[in-house]
Amino acid sequence: MFYNLTCAWCFIANSTLLNIEWPDGNSQYYGTIINSSLIKLDGVFPNSRYFSFEMYDLQTWEPFWDIHDVNINAPANPYNNPTIPYNNSLNYQIDLNIDNHYQEQKNKDKYYILIYRIYMGVNNTGGVQLPNLSLFYNKKWNHIEPCNDKSRPVIDIQDTPPQYPLYKPNENNNFYPPQNKSNLFINYDARYMIAFYNNSLDSFMGAKIQLKLPDYPASMENIAEGKYNVRYFSVSIVDLSSPRQTTQTISDNILKNNSNENGVICLYLFCHNLQNISLQLFPPTTNDHNCSGHTQYFGVLYRQLLPQFVNEIPNTPNADQNELMKMMGDYYPEIRWF
Repeated sequence: MFYNLTCAWCFIANSTLLNIEWPDGNSQYYGTIINSSLIKLDGVFPNSRYFSFEMYDLQTWEPFWDIHDVNINAPANPYNNPTIPYNNSLNYQIDLNIDNHYQEQKNKDKYYILIYRIYMGVNNTGGVQLPNLSLFYNKKWNHIEPCNDKSRPVIDIQDTPPQYPLYKPNENNNFYPPQNKSNLFINYDARYMIAFYNNSLDSFMGAKIQLKLPDYPASMENIAEGKYNVRYFSVSIVDLSSPRQTTQTISDNILKNNSNENGVICLYLFCHNLQNISLQLFPPTTNDHNCSGHTQYFGVLYRQLLPQFVNEIPNTPNADQNELMKMMGDYYPEIRWF
């Protein structure tokens, strides 16, 4: 397999461009294929709700190194120091494998993908340039020029049998954590629950989702002080066929603004616009996303980033519904298929 190692951040994944692996609609993912785990990143802290770097082995798709904003050691990190007001000139440097004294990788045929994730970033990039990437080889650091190709790949929905196995589809209240995370570029800072629908018989009519909302940080100062239940959360509609696309996302701030006085939101999933409904989800379609066609397999994905409260989405993929409801209490999301 050929990989272009000549430029950095050659892939951009979001719900519009390279829409693969269920990207959140309020996120931007940048990817670089490299054949060395000796990397250095020089960047400016973005203005965002969350950002991180994660490296995956392309043979296993398993992450083996990651770091997110608060853990970056820098003289002035606004994500972990509430006394530092954010501005777009705060720099950081990440030097991976510094303890190996820059011993060059012997196996040049081993490839990795480095993914840079930004959630709720100003102007997608957080209002700053993408970080500079350098690789260590020939006994020195070598800067990798960023890609400047404006034409990025676009993939349409492929209505095929799901590569991701359905887990108890079409049941009432059937939000579960994914049981099998293999061959997914999983972010270990995130927790997921998903409710599947098998629409192969064209039986979908609609659904109602009820969700008690956790608190999210309203400012970067709140992030630095840890004043939140979840750093970011959202509800998305995802297509289960290849290449696993996201067709709609509603972010935490919009959900919160439409919730009742108890912090509970009701979402409705229908194929046609409903009157007097403030927030509506639509199933994915094979053409123009207006429900003029039908997709056989889809789901509702509930995502939490960096949860830190008692009733967060648990990391227990084999738990049954009773166990999940006990752990999450009032925060367990419920869906009823009509």
